[in-house]
Amino acid sequence: MAAQLARMLGAAAVYGTVSTPEKAEYARRSFGYDEVFVREGFPEAVLAATSGRGVDIVLDPVGGPTRLASFEVLAPFGRLAVYGEAARHPDLRLPVLPIWKNNRALTGYNIGDLARRDPATVRAHALSALALAASGVVRIDVTEEYGLADAAEAHRVLGEGRNRGKVVLAVGEPA
Repeated sequence: MAAQLARMLGAAAVYGTVSTPEKAEYARRSFGYDEVFVREGFPEAVLAATSGRGVDIVLDPVGGPTRLASFEVLAPFGRLAVYGEAARHPDLRLPVLPIWKNNRALTGYNIGDLARRDPATVRAHALSALALAASGVVRIDVTEEYGLADAAEAHRVLGEGRNRGKVVLAVGEPA
């Protein structure tokens, strides 16, 4: 959804990163990215695609080495927005001087913390997201559906990074 939302909000170019070349082709074809790069070596590819300028914002749900490498692709006044830790890497120790000296920023969005502190804001964000999906402005690509009895397999697929789109658990019989 990130690429679709970025386009909707007026982004001139949208780049993505994925774990495999097969996922890159799928993401490029399905969601309108300008380019999709395999995570290994993506900073060089992004800088080449932007003629060395870098990007204004990086959305990072992955973490670990990907998060650290994302700082390399930020343009001046670029922002790295963290909203997950999908790779389950240990927390990073970030050097502050390169952030300051290159006019970059780091921010985060944690829905669990926000739900405890301000549930009304989480509700508003959820209703906005659901309205965009229901109206067709953004498309959620469900590629795999599992029954509740197969929840462990669904988690295995996600944990191993074998999914392409969204994996859902169906209440009742899968369609």
